[in-house]
Amino acid sequence: MIVTAISRCLETIIPDTNFPKKLPPSMSNKLKITSSLAAQIKDLGYRDDIGYQTILYCNEAEIRRIFMFLIEKLPRESSKTTHVEQTGYIPTLVKDIEHTVKKSLQQFWVPSSVLRNGCRKSDNIYIFNSLGNSRPLCTKKLKVPSSSKVYNNETLKQYWVHNVPAVTKQCSSKELLPSLLFEDSFISSEDISLRKCLKIASRPTDLLLQSSELVQATTKAESVKITEMTESETENKLKSLLEELNLRKNKCLELEDAVKSCETQLKLAIKTKTEDEEILQNTLAQVSLKSKTLTVISKEENLQKLKHMIEASKNKLLNLTEQWNQIQTPLLEEYKSLQNAISHKDLKRQQEQEKLRKLEETQKTLKIDLNEKTQLEEELRKKLQQINKTHNRSGYTRRILEIIGNIKKQDDEIQKILNDTKMVQREISNLTGQVDRSFTLADELIFRDAKQDETARRAYKLLAQLRDDCSSIIKAVTDLGAVERECRNLQEQIDSETGKESAVKLERVNKDLQEMRKETEQLLKQR
Repeated sequence: MIVTAISRCLETIIPDTNFPKKLPPSMSNKLKITSSLAAQIKDLGYRDDIGYQTILYCNEAEIRRIFMFLIEKLPRESSKTTHVEQTGYIPTLVKDIEHTVKKSLQQFWVPSSVLRNGCRKSDNIYIFNSLGNSRPLCTKKLKVPSSSKVYNNETLKQYWVHNVPAVTKQCSSKELLPSLLFEDSFISSEDISLRKCLKIASRPTDLLLQSSELVQATTKAESVKITEMTESETENKLKSLLEELNLRKNKCLELEDAVKSCETQLKLAIKTKTEDEEILQNTLAQVSLKSKTLTVISKEENLQKLKHMIEASKNKLLNLTEQWNQIQTPLLEEYKSLQNAISHKDLKRQQEQEKLRKLEETQKTLKIDLNEKTQLEEELRKKLQQINKTHNRSGYTRRILEIIGNIKKQDDEIQKILNDTKMVQREISNLTGQVDRSFTLADELIFRDAKQDETARRAYKLLAQLRDDCSSIIKAVTDLGAVERECRNLQEQIDSETGKESAVKLERVNKDLQEMRKETEQLLKQR
């Protein structure tokens, strides 16, 4: 219906054009047709948003706007048009309405409960008879105590209260309203339906025929009158209706704004009410508490009891603090002693780590020396193999034996130094162990006496200070030894460098370089 109406309107507005009157079954073709119709309406000057969805999935408000726009765009006066074209869109629409009304009157009456969604089909048109959610009137006899009777018997009252089920449980939700309405009446739903059937049967068929003829006559007269109406009158009516609609819309908007403002005011009032209630509850609680305290304080006996309780709690607190101090002091002392022991262990570990690092360094240096000497030995052996047999072997062997003897002496000296260092390290470790043991023993002995004697406590503090001083002295001695060792190494390096006579060697190299330059110059001159 909507597609045919839009296409006819467009054909009348745009002459020499044809638009499809019906939508095809395929969805792609439907989309093409509806989008083309929407584009044509947009080209005519329709300002609102329009697309295929507005025509395909029609909305009452949007379709009304489109039809009003198309009706305004319809040609008002045309001399070349025929009599049918002069009538325009409205007469055709009226004829369609007449046709549908006649068809609906010719069909048999069917109850609305039988219809699906309240509509029935006639040819290619769906006619709405009623709402789809309507149902037949079904009643049920309810067990309810009558208000006119007075029940003096208690057992009967108990029966009605406890044994008889509630009204909502006696029947379904669909039968509840009609059952309650017809509870007081003496006629049942079956009697009503029978009476209705008898009334319908008793009506003569002539009346029905007369009514159909009258309806047909009236429809014809109305159609003639509608065709006689001019387009100008319809336009005026439409304009007046539009004005009324706009006025009502404005009124509705004003009312909505008023409702919103009232709702906001109501929310604020509810909020203030809740806040006031909370404040009131708090004040009431405070008042009750204060009244209770006043009642308690007003009596002298209660005051004395409170004083006694306060004194008892104070004494209890003092006792608890004394007990806590008695427990706390030994624990704190033990904690301090443990911390000191941990610090001593950390120092020992650091010292041992330093010793180990130094030993690793010495081991690396010795390995490097050994590798160098082994390489030197291999080089010497190769040189010995390269030397001719004609040379004096006895001198070479003597020199080799001297070198081997020197190496052995050096190895023996290194072994002695290593043994001495090991012995020194053992002595140092023994001494440190003795010192630690003596410190711990002295710590334990003084700590026992420190609990009772003040001088012992001072001695304990001095012992701790002495331990710290001794550890700092040991650290300083170890650092001094490391510095002395580095100094010796540096002195040895200086001696080795001075023994190598690097300055003389540099002078020789410079001389050789100058000679080489001279030779190159001579060669260049010869060329």
